[in-house]
Amino acid sequence: MLDPTPELPDDTPISNVEFPVRICNVLAAAGLKTVGEVRETSDEILLSFQELGKASVAYLRETLGLPPCDGVRL
Repeated sequence: MLDPTPELPDDTPISNVEFPVRICNVLAAAGLKTVGEVRETSDEILLSFQELGKASVAYLRETLGLPPCDGVRL
């Protein structure tokens, strides 16, 4: 298992990353399979997932190297 870091390649499977169990379950249920897919998903969409709140989205943004504001990676 890999620690979530900004250096992870986009094609890294979510199942290989040590996210908290709840976050892993939400991402899997939403059909997101790779780190890149999570990085490309807007905060609005992430927040629409049941059981994923602002703190979880902030955690994902920080650990995956995204800016601390809403929106997708450029």
